[in-house]
Amino acid sequence: MSAALPARPNLEWLKKAAKQHLSELRANDPAAKLAAAQLGVARHYGFASWSALKQHVDSVATRSVDDAQVAAFLQDVGAGNLEAIRRSLAQSPALVNAVGPHPYWGGRPQPLHVAIETHRRDVFELLLAADADVNGDNAQYDLWSPLMLTYHWDEGEMRSRLLAQGARIGLIEALLAGDDALTLRMLATGRSALPQQDPNGGSILAFARTTAAIDRLVELGASLELQDRWQTTPIEALSRLGPRGRPLVLHLLRHGAKASPQEYARVGDQQTLETLLDADPRLIDSDDILIGAVDFGHESLVEWLLARGANPNARSSIGSQGTALHSAAWEGNLSMTKILVAAGADVRALDREHHNTPAGWARVAVQVTNNPDCAAVAAYLEQLVQGSGR
Repeated sequence: MSAALPARPNLEWLKKAAKQHLSELRANDPAAKLAAAQLGVARHYGFASWSALKQHVDSVATRSVDDAQVAAFLQDVGAGNLEAIRRSLAQSPALVNAVGPHPYWGGRPQPLHVAIETHRRDVFELLLAADADVNGDNAQYDLWSPLMLTYHWDEGEMRSRLLAQGARIGLIEALLAGDDALTLRMLATGRSALPQQDPNGGSILAFARTTAAIDRLVELGASLELQDRWQTTPIEALSRLGPRGRPLVLHLLRHGAKASPQEYARVGDQQTLETLLDADPRLIDSDDILIGAVDFGHESLVEWLLARGANPNARSSIGSQGTALHSAAWEGNLSMTKILVAAGADVRALDREHHNTPAGWARVAVQVTNNPDCAAVAAYLEQLVQGSGR
């Protein structure tokens, strides 16, 4: 009969028990591994594996942490408050894998998710040292694993650390990695290999990063037009990769998908936009086109659109509905900011959700995105506002 765990099992105590068991195993077999000792401890308490035991311990510990405490901890993670994070973990170790409200946008992530999204490598390492789950509890975060986020946010060093710690590579991760060999091997069994539910609740095509992956997914019936919970189609999602999404967008077009002018702007396709504008000059009045070009840093395209009469105060039709200048400020793109200001962009414009200026967005982005370039943009814009009088 299995031994009973305490009502509030302690993972550190179980780790010590595993090390002690390893010493016992090595008395008879010097080549014994820690994994064998951990398995022995897990089975002693009636669990099929060490990971199953650890998951149980984490779930029990997490239930002892309230949502307000988790929310405050995630705020510290997002802001990079290392000392506060250390204090909180010393008092409540379960916080390292707790699920709670995102400090900056929707969903319920874990601390490791937030550290990756905010590009805080020091916090990320601290969480790993505190035994953060490298695979994540992703059910309340649209099924986004920590490893997926490292691809989305271009965090190669964090990705390497997760993989070294044993992060699992599923089909979505293989797609995001652009690993055709692994992707096609995973899809060899046909439609049965596709996940029952895709992250964001849309089409799996949104996560393809190679034309070969697109071909195989379309062959298996992946939808070209299915929108996710944000009403984003696969071609829109791929256009949001900017220049590296251009060949993928063009490939989806060959499969019969439809693209909007804004999607051509996001990938920097000036030639197609010129053709569209020649056919319908009124398109230059579409704020979405200029916003798409600004969002993804296409400076020469923005200058060309402004020369053709695009509105320098173009406003986004989604989210907080900031202006093009808000977008450039958020990205920390000083040269784009100067292009828009020279064309007459209003440095005092307010977004429609937070009622903040472009300079204000840049200041917020310094914390949220941990991008020091945003501070230079904020200083430049603030100087312009002061110079023009309040």
